Amino acid sequence: MQLLLFLLVGCSVVLAEDFKRFEFQPFGGYSASGDISLITYDNVKHGSIRVDNSYNLGATFGINITALDAIEVFWQRQFTEGRLPAETPVPNSPANLIAFNLKIDQIHVNFLHHYWVSDPRAKPYIMAGLGATTFYANRNGQSGSNSEFSFAIGGGIKYFLTNHFGLRGEARWSPTMMLPSDGSFWCSIGGAGATCVADLKIDLQQQLDLTGGIVFRF
Repeated sequence: MQLLLFLLVGCSVVLAEDFKRFEFQPFGGYSASGDISLITYDNVKHGSIRVDNSYNLGATFGINITALDAIEVFWQRQFTEGRLPAETPVPNSPANLIAFNLKIDQIHVNFLHHYWVSDPRAKPYIMAGLGATTFYANRNGQSGSNSEFSFAIGGGIKYFLTNHFGLRGEARWSPTMMLPSDGSFWCSIGGAGATCVADLKIDLQQQLDLTGGIVFRF
């Protein structure tokens, strides 16, 4: 019994010494983006906006509340292109799609829950987050931005090579809720300007992110 108490106290002291409050992670990765459907409330479909899959960059800053639970501020930018349906479609022609530059920012507050495993250097976790996604579009000098609510769920693993340095990999599903008011934004980028009125149905723009980076904790 005394030996068991000694081991428990010893483990508690080690954990207390190893516990670090803050974590910072720069990362990069790949985003697979879903289309944005242009369907009005009267069920008229005007095609969809294609968002190309592309690379992303970002960073997180986290606070460890306990040895297993943490909250973090998450920022990611995706550098990609969007493709709009042409105003006068030509059947089976690439001219049906109008390309424009597109950057997508996500700013979330995430909650992470970690799990104990046999290797003390490894920390697998699940995560969930809430925040906003902002689309920055530019075509022929016409530019603008539009922000909408988004959320994320996913998981990953951290592997610490030292007490202050490690690696992190994560897979995350992070859809954005597209609202009726978004129609005028995409119309202006497409060149229709004020002549375009489209009250879109509420829909989710799907996205899957795969990221990896370096973790610094202190």
